Amino acid sequence: MKTVQNRIYSGIILGVEIRRTIAKDKIFRVRRGNGFYNSILGETYQDQYAYFVPSSINNVEGEPYRLKWAAAVHKWKYDLTDSEKEAYNQRATKGLRMSGYNLFMREEMIG
Repeated sequence: MKTVQNRIYSGIILGVEIRRTIAKDKIFRVRRGNGFYNSILGETYQDQYAYFVPSSINNVEGEPYRLKWAAAVHKWKYDLTDSEKEAYNQRATKGLRMSGYNLFMREEMIG
């Protein structure tokens, strides 16, 4: 495994493949080399970079979609019956390779 940056954080040696954030200070990710961007095809890389919050996380353009998503989640949890959920699960497993919940959310967001 190639290390893009060091694998030591505050004097602690990190695991071979650490992911996520540590104390909102560093972000770690593991990725496979794809032959582009100075990476070797099939090689595993670990990236470490400073923690940040995207500036576009709460923009006005995304608010209608967040509200629509929350309404769809509420509908799945509380409004659909078990038989309706099972019907979505049956449809989703026939060639789509996803869960019934994901199929329902996709259809709700598309409209």
